[in-house]
Amino acid sequence: MHHVGYWVPDLAAAAERAARTLGIGPFLVHRHVAFDTFRMADGTEITDPAFFDHTAAFAAWGPVVLELAEVHSIDDGLAAAYGIGFDRVGHVSWVTDDLAAEGARLAAAGCRFIHEAVTGAVHVAWYDGGSLFPHPIELHLAGPPILGMPGRLAAAARDWDGKDLLRPI
Repeated sequence: MHHVGYWVPDLAAAAERAARTLGIGPFLVHRHVAFDTFRMADGTEITDPAFFDHTAAFAAWGPVVLELAEVHSIDDGLAAAYGIGFDRVGHVSWVTDDLAAEGARLAAAGCRFIHEAVTGAVHVAWYDGGSLFPHPIELHLAGPPILGMPGRLAAAARDWDGKDLLRPI
């Protein structure tokens, strides 16, 4: 397991609420995530940054990584595949050494492939939850940025003075 993600209508407000009620912070923020490649299940390569423009913020919540994500623009079909809503878990994520093998395992369990994307050294594949979960699954290919994230967030939390809640990733 890598993280639990929630879609939020206002990232700053959601982070402030999480800090106030859960005692977590700071959040490391990746604003307007840009994709090097974005390939849909049917093979369509997406090059329009407005197809899915979002800002993602991550914080340590004890041993769990919490992601809050605010969507700025999204294709209607992708929004439907993600099941974007503010009243439930948006997705769960875990790490694998082999995206294709883990994807085949999910497909065999009835989870439909949504898309694959690369941002710098981060490579992900998204599946719907099928009969496993009522929300999508985000698979991360194991690598330094992903494997090191929990430790970086925990260190930031230990050193946090309660100021600068939203910091650049």
